[in-house]
Amino acid sequence: MSERIIFASYGNDSIALIQWAHERAMRDVIVAYSDTGWAADFWPARVERAESWVRSLGYEHARIHSEGMESLVRRKKAWPRGGGGKFQFCTEALKEAPALAWLDDIDPKGDAICMTGIRREESANRATAQEWVEESPGHGGRSLHCPLVMHTEAMRDALICRTPFEVLPYRSKECYPCVNARKIELRTLDSARVIRIRKLEAEMGTNSKGNERTMFSPARHGGAIGIDAVISDAGGDTPEMFAAELCDSGWCGR
Repeated sequence: MSERIIFASYGNDSIALIQWAHERAMRDVIVAYSDTGWAADFWPARVERAESWVRSLGYEHARIHSEGMESLVRRKKAWPRGGGGKFQFCTEALKEAPALAWLDDIDPKGDAICMTGIRREESANRATAQEWVEESPGHGGRSLHCPLVMHTEAMRDALICRTPFEVLPYRSKECYPCVNARKIELRTLDSARVIRIRKLEAEMGTNSKGNERTMFSPARHGGAIGIDAVISDAGGDTPEMFAAELCDSGWCGR
């Protein structure tokens, strides 16, 4: 039997996927978490709790480390911008590339079956996601199994309710805030993270065109420049300027 590798953020969908695998008595499972260096301060405690649960199921777990968001921003001299386009380089740099290197190290022959908890219901980007991909380019040509693609939120929540975890009212906080953060998340951004972003924005200065290198694009936030202005804009009653977006690579989880 081929080894199965579940890529988990330990948000709702990946907790449900781990339970799904357990209920089917799947063996030879490794649950891998990608450390982006940008998780909410409370998220590592959830990761440790989830890893303890994973061990109790008889599964292995692993952490895949990256250079971290702040190092990435300094190296690129730019923040990744939301929208899933060519400037949203965080997923590739902080999750996909480190994971591929890790996969090649532990599975050099490419025999493992990779698994993620993506669901079609999540977004328009994932509305046509397939349960099986025989050779997934994003996983080094390995097979990719996404068994929850047809699960509704209610079906997913039923799986979570059979675990020691509660259903979270928000997405995974492995990246906090995500470059695709909605106004509702920005309104509740804690002061420590605001300070962290503010300092890095100040350090980054301006680009060759004289524009400030800020985390969030002014065009996507009512012209707001800098984290303080973005939060102020989020606190107003103006609607979201862009539809909710989610990276469709499968590496950014819920």
